[in-house]
Amino acid sequence: MWAEEKNIADAGVLSEIAARHGIADAAGAVARGKSIYESNTREAVARQVFGAPTYVYKDELFWGQDRLDFLERALGK
Repeated sequence: MWAEEKNIADAGVLSEIAARHGIADAAGAVARGKSIYESNTREAVARQVFGAPTYVYKDELFWGQDRLDFLERALGK
């Protein structure tokens, strides 16, 4: 996006990038990616995520880069 200033929200651009990297079924890869994105979005809404980045560990939300130390402690338990 930044290096080539391409619109990665455009399915055609994503298909072009996928094909350039040897993904034979670029359209299928884009469709799967969109499906995963939509599923993740539904899960985030259900968990009441309110910002990014948000990390979920054992159903506890850790919001923001400045909370990574809390997440690290939780992982160490």
